[in-house]
Amino acid sequence: MLTITQLKQCNGESEDAQWHSDSLEALPDVIGEDWILWVDAEDPTDAEMAKVRKRFGLDSLKMEELNREGRRSKIEEYGDRMSCFVRFPNREHFLVDVKTDWLAIIAGKQWMVTVHKGHSNITCEIYKKISTHGYFALSASPSTDILLYIFLDLIINECFMVSDMVHEGLQGVSQEAASLFTARSAEANRSLGIKLAKSRDQALVFRQSIGPLREVVGRVARGEFAIVSTETLPRFEDLYDRTISLIDVADTHREEIHDIGDILTNVQTVTTNNIIRILTIISAVFLPLTLIAGIYGTNFGKGYFEPGSNNTYGFYGMIAAMGIVAISLVVVFKRKGWV
Repeated sequence: MLTITQLKQCNGESEDAQWHSDSLEALPDVIGEDWILWVDAEDPTDAEMAKVRKRFGLDSLKMEELNREGRRSKIEEYGDRMSCFVRFPNREHFLVDVKTDWLAIIAGKQWMVTVHKGHSNITCEIYKKISTHGYFALSASPSTDILLYIFLDLIINECFMVSDMVHEGLQGVSQEAASLFTARSAEANRSLGIKLAKSRDQALVFRQSIGPLREVVGRVARGEFAIVSTETLPRFEDLYDRTISLIDVADTHREEIHDIGDILTNVQTVTTNNIIRILTIISAVFLPLTLIAGIYGTNFGKGYFEPGSNNTYGFYGMIAAMGIVAISLVVVFKRKGWV
């Protein structure tokens, strides 16, 4: 589906000029000097892509690359136009299936084509703000470099919101991991393991998507593209600083996962130590009992070595002695805090 929009500075009777947008039914043959044409293609058909390619003289191979799965964020310039592909996490999908969305942008001096798969919150937000003149503060008149800035700005904002959600999820997993120090069921432990694995995947995919995005914004901020005016470069420099902050946030997520891993390791260590401690106490209690039983089980003549062996109540005396030893050891261990 193609959505065609013309953007223009509207100089009415009001003191402030504002952006004005018109929706078109078909691609215009001519773009006015003071207009910017924006074509948004959502799940475009081959016929629609052919129309766009023919109207703007786009290379067929470049257009085919826009829909290729698995691409990383990239920006390049060829001739008088620029091609930008951005992969980013979307808060509606990322936390559920840990998948990223993508947006492809091809821009000339007075036109821009955006391609995406399925519904896009980014383009909807731009439509909404343009209709309410929300971008007039950025520039008195629309331009393709301002539109590019708006797209990248919204994408980075989306990344920050996803980052906050990932952080909240990691905080919940961390609290569950800390609760492992108390008794928990095996089912709860398996559930925590699944959550931790998913959080690890989210942090990894988030970091992998932010790195190339920073490269894209960095190249624009360095003024490598003629389509971006020098007046707009400071805005992209601000965006680049924000991508660096995103990298720091992504690294923080990785540290949080490592901390959770340390908690789980400590829990396992404490559990193992408790088991060994109990087994050691049991062994310490039964060791002298085994010694006594071993002494009384040696093969000597009757009454030769074992005291009371020729006594009718000798066996019961041995059992009583063993009980006294065991109880005495338990009392000693309790007083020392080992039990």
